[in-house]
Amino acid sequence: MLLIAICGFSAGMLGSLIGIGGGIIIVPILVLIFNLPIKSAVAISLISVCATSIGGASRYLVSGQTDFRLGLFLETTTVAGAICGGLIAILVNQSIIAIMFSILLFYTAIAMIKKKENVDDFNSEDTRAESGGLIKYIVLTLSFAGGILSSLLGVGGGIIKVPIMNLILKLPIKVSAATSTYMIGSTTAAGSIVYLIKGVIDYQVAAPLILGTYLGSGIGAKLSGRIYSNAIKYIFIIVLLYSAVTIALKHFGINLL
Repeated sequence: MLLIAICGFSAGMLGSLIGIGGGIIIVPILVLIFNLPIKSAVAISLISVCATSIGGASRYLVSGQTDFRLGLFLETTTVAGAICGGLIAILVNQSIIAIMFSILLFYTAIAMIKKKENVDDFNSEDTRAESGGLIKYIVLTLSFAGGILSSLLGVGGGIIKVPIMNLILKLPIKVSAATSTYMIGSTTAAGSIVYLIKGVIDYQVAAPLILGTYLGSGIGAKLSGRIYSNAIKYIFIIVLLYSAVTIALKHFGINLL
């Protein structure tokens, strides 16, 4: 239980720092180290990521880094996508979606490497680009897709939300990560409903993991204000590339930590 809590602490700290929730780290750990079934690992990860959001979002809100209105706007479709994702996970083979997701992650990582971060401001009101109607529909559609992938893979959806806000809406990476952390809670809570009904959650594993994740997320959010935006950006790119390789190899039966 102590080892599980330590793993949760590490995943929560990194997840809160870069706005992904930590699920992309938690799922491989639960499957490879603790030998849990993939569906159980995904379900436990979703609940743990919810704790990351609770622990990290409160600090981000106090520091003024979170775009509260944008988060609520995007959640209108993300939550719906999360519920759909939970239902799809029961019926559909996830390997095809995993390969498509890996390709998307590679593309996003390359796009973020090419993009220069010109601002390092916490205040999103001064930096958010004015979005037309078409852009809003595109963003909402991508948020819906992020919700589906969140429930399918147990990753919280931040791996989609952060690039949406940073690349499309032109928000600073710190604001994107903070807003994503705030949104992740409701996304994962919605996605967990189906797994709770199916009874695939091991609560003996979930309890220490949630505790560790909650504590780690608070530390990650606190560290965010002391780290340059470019540092967070490149940490996120590394996580994207790692996630892409891990998910692709998992399709061929190869698991990596």
